[in-house]
Amino acid sequence: MDERQELGTAGHGPGLSGRRTLLLASSGLQTVPLLRAMMPTMRGRALAFLPQASYADRYGVVSRLMRQCWQLAGFDVHVIDLVGGHAHRVRDELEACDAIYVCGGNSFYLMRCLRDSGVVPTIRAMVGRGVPYVGESAGAVVACRTIGYIAPMDENVALPGHVHPRGLGLTAYRVVPHVSGAVLGDAARTILEWHADDPGFVGLRNDQVLVVRGASARVTTAPVLTPTAWQLP
Repeated sequence: MDERQELGTAGHGPGLSGRRTLLLASSGLQTVPLLRAMMPTMRGRALAFLPQASYADRYGVVSRLMRQCWQLAGFDVHVIDLVGGHAHRVRDELEACDAIYVCGGNSFYLMRCLRDSGVVPTIRAMVGRGVPYVGESAGAVVACRTIGYIAPMDENVALPGHVHPRGLGLTAYRVVPHVSGAVLGDAARTILEWHADDPGFVGLRNDQVLVVRGASARVTTAPVLTPTAWQLP
């Protein structure tokens, strides 16, 4: 059964558009059926796939496998090179896409890539006009306003000296992924204990997704998925 936990207003704030659609998760697998429900016609639609965080993480190859999952689901997947691409071409590639998927990995390295490539305003503008943003693990973390809180889970390999490095600012919720997980579960518990009195921190197990649509937000527990669940009929 699909379990839902409605959240309060901690995710609201100035400059956050009522048209935004965010799917923020520990595991990208759980986001596939949710995005399909929001975009019934997925075949041939363009999905911007940002793998940068995965290259600074020892488990990154697992995150990059989501590229094949989205292809199975019908998307025309465009891998966006934030590091080696020309800034104008990168922005044009992003602008041409119907949805954005940001891989898991190291949150600090990811945010540096996003910032240095100049795509932060582009992503914010796209989300503001209703383009879905799907973030897996680090991709979910950087959707918030600041990402320093994730330090117990991710080594700051890219933004040393930044005590409160900025995120994308798509939501005021701070996602803490991998709650109760065999990998990174202890770090998730530590973060949540440190911020136990702040309702803006949302812990997610690997089977949960924070769904933000406009001014509403909920945590959804998804069923265990098999490859047939990714594919179009």
